[in-house]
Amino acid sequence: MYFYDSYQLYKKCDETDKFSHILESVNYIKVAGGNGTILPPVYFEFGCYSGRTFSTAINSANYLQIKNFKFYAFDSFLGLPETDEQNIFKKGQYKFSKKDFKKIIKKKTGVWLEDIYIIEGFYENSLSNEVALKLPKPGIIHIDCDLYTSTISVLQFLKPLLVSGSILLFDDYYCYPANQNLGQKKAIDEFLKNNKDYNFKKWKSYSTFGQSFFLTNN
Repeated sequence: MYFYDSYQLYKKCDETDKFSHILESVNYIKVAGGNGTILPPVYFEFGCYSGRTFSTAINSANYLQIKNFKFYAFDSFLGLPETDEQNIFKKGQYKFSKKDFKKIIKKKTGVWLEDIYIIEGFYENSLSNEVALKLPKPGIIHIDCDLYTSTISVLQFLKPLLVSGSILLFDDYYCYPANQNLGQKKAIDEFLKNNKDYNFKKWKSYSTFGQSFFLTNN
């Protein structure tokens, strides 16, 4: 009971603020994106775990009455891959079965997510050019895959799908010391250095350790 106030503050930061930011992102597609006519009403989530944020995105689109919003989940459903990145992240961490993920989405949203909207596998295997060619371009991209290696794989995969004006939410941007170029920050800096046509304009903090961006073309 002595930690209750701190728990409530942490829950607000990690859940309430995070979910509000997702709602704001979906509302951006409605307002700035012309209700999906200027920016695509498509949501990609890389690293889905127990479906909290994925469910929030679906419920946000339904609440804002944006028709024909599409949602795609990208996850190994085996937890994190092998990694030598020195942090709290470990192989197999955040393992959550696809079956249970789909059940939670159904419970929280009323939507049964068909397998065509789920790209399963570790990113170095599942994120191919062939897969990219079959997907619509996203207006919101949620990247919660923790690691530098996973994040750089996601960004490289997204290159032919990126839309100027769209939103990127990085859940783990500040999971390393701010004076070190590691993790998701390293992946972003490396991607932008090697792809001069793109620029990430900071929007605001996303949850506890995250950062959101607007994608713009230079």
